[in-house]
Amino acid sequence: MNIQQAKEQISGAVRAYLSKDERGLPRVPKRMQRPLIMFGPPGVGKTAIVSQVAREMDINFVSYSITHHTRQSALGLPFISQEEFDGREYSVSDYTMSEIIAAVHRARKESGVDEGILFLDEVNCVSETLAPAMLQFLQFKTFGMHKLPDGWVIVCAGNPPEYNRSAREFDPAMLDRMRRIDVEPDVTVWQEYATANGVHPAVTTYLEAKPGAFYRVRAGASGPVLVTARGWEDLSRVIQAFEAEGLEPDAALVRQYLQDDQVANEVFAYYELFRKYQDDYQVTRILDGTAASDIASRAAEAQFDERVALVGLLLDAVLERVHAAMECNEALRLVRNDLITLKGDLAGSRALDAMRYHMGRVRHASDVGSNSASGVADRDAVRAERLRALGQIQSSVMAAVAAELDCFDTAKSTFNGLVNAHDAQVNAAMSSIDNAFSFLDETYGETSQESLILVTKLSADRVLVAAVANFGSEQYLKHNKNLMLSERNTDLLRQIEQLEEDETH
Repeated sequence: MNIQQAKEQISGAVRAYLSKDERGLPRVPKRMQRPLIMFGPPGVGKTAIVSQVAREMDINFVSYSITHHTRQSALGLPFISQEEFDGREYSVSDYTMSEIIAAVHRARKESGVDEGILFLDEVNCVSETLAPAMLQFLQFKTFGMHKLPDGWVIVCAGNPPEYNRSAREFDPAMLDRMRRIDVEPDVTVWQEYATANGVHPAVTTYLEAKPGAFYRVRAGASGPVLVTARGWEDLSRVIQAFEAEGLEPDAALVRQYLQDDQVANEVFAYYELFRKYQDDYQVTRILDGTAASDIASRAAEAQFDERVALVGLLLDAVLERVHAAMECNEALRLVRNDLITLKGDLAGSRALDAMRYHMGRVRHASDVGSNSASGVADRDAVRAERLRALGQIQSSVMAAVAAELDCFDTAKSTFNGLVNAHDAQVNAAMSSIDNAFSFLDETYGETSQESLILVTKLSADRVLVAAVANFGSEQYLKHNKNLMLSERNTDLLRQIEQLEEDETH
C-alpha cells in the first residue's frame, strides 16, 4: 500500500486501541492490541506519518531508533536492593527504569496527556543481545521490570533485508502477534503531501514531468544510488533557506541530497530554468491582479513544461498567502480566548506581570490549541503568530501602565487593530485565488488543462479548502465544479468504452 493508506491504517488502529466502552474499559483488550509494524524502503515517510497521526489526535509521540540502544539502556541497569522475605532481609537484583519507558512517562508528565504512540524505528535491526528483550516488549509491552503505561500504542518500522544488511527476519510466531503493513513509494500521494506542506515548487513541478525519478534505491558502480521522499523534502527545505539568505544553491548541493548523478544534474538544470520563469512571470503581480499584458502573451506561447512550471509558481504563492492568513486566523482566535482569560488580571495593578506570565505559558505549552475547522496543521506557525500578537498587546499594556490608562481597554483596542489588519490579509489571500484563475482563464480558457491542474492541486490542500469554506472564493468554486464535471465525463467515457468492448465480445 502507499504511505497515505498506511497512515489511515495506523490512525484507525490507534483510535480503536484507545476506544473505551461506557464502563471505561478498552474495546480492544490490551493483550489483543497488537503492535503495528511497517516494512518499507528507507526515506519513504514512515516516521512522518506516525508523528502526523499523533499530532492530529492530540496525543504524545515518542520516537526511538532502536539500533542506537544497548541492552542496558533499553532494559535499565542492574543494582542491588534489599527486600524482606519470611522475616529475613535479602539482597536482590533490581533494575533501573528503561530509558525508553522513562521517556514515555516524561512525555505524559510534560504534556498532561496520558495517551500516546511509542514509535520504534529500525526494529528488525536490533543487536543480538537486545533482540530477545525486544521481542518480549513487542509481545508483552514490558521492558525489563517496567511496563508501557496503558493508553500507549506501539508502532514500529523496519527496512526489508534488501535495503539494510543488518536487518533480520521475524519468525512466524512473532509476526502472528503483530499487524504488518507493507509500504511502497507512491509519487502521486507524496505530491499531495508536498503541495500541502510547502515543498519547493521546483521540486513538485520537476516530479510532475519526471515521476519516474521520485524513488531510486539500488547499488551503483561508485556506491549506493539513493533518491528518496526524505531526500526531496530535505533538499526543498535547504533550497528555501538558501534563497531566504540570498545564497546560491549549486549542483553539488543537490547531489548531497539526491544521490544519483543523473537525477541530481537534471534537477539542478530544471531549478535554474524554474528561477528564470519565476523572474519572468512576476507571480506577485498576477496574484495582485496587476500583471502586464506581455506576461499573458508569453504564457500563451509557452511550451507545456513551462506552463506546468507557471502553474506550480502560482500554486506555491497562493498557498503561501492562504496558509499565512489561516495561521493568523487561528492564532487570533486563541488570542481572543487569552484576553478573556486575562480580563480580571489586566484590571489589577499587576497587569504587566500577568501578561508576561501568560506569554511564558503559551511559549512553553505542549499544546497551542487546535481547531479542525481551520484546517491548520502547523502548530508551530500558529504559536509564533499567537506570541507575536500577544507581544504587541503586551507593549500596549506597558504603555497603558505608564500612562495610567485602563489596561484591558487598551489590550482590546490593540487586538481589534490586529483583527482589522487580518481582515485585509484574508481578503488579499482569497483575491489571489480568484486572480490566479482569472489569469489562466484569460490566457488558456476556462476549461484549460492548466486551470484543471491548479484546482486539482488546490483541492488537495485542506487549509485552502477550509479557507474557501470560511471566506468563499467564486473562481475556485466555479473551477472545482468544472473539475467534477470533467471527472464525470471521463468516467462516462470509460463506461462507454467498456460497453463497446463487451459488445464486441
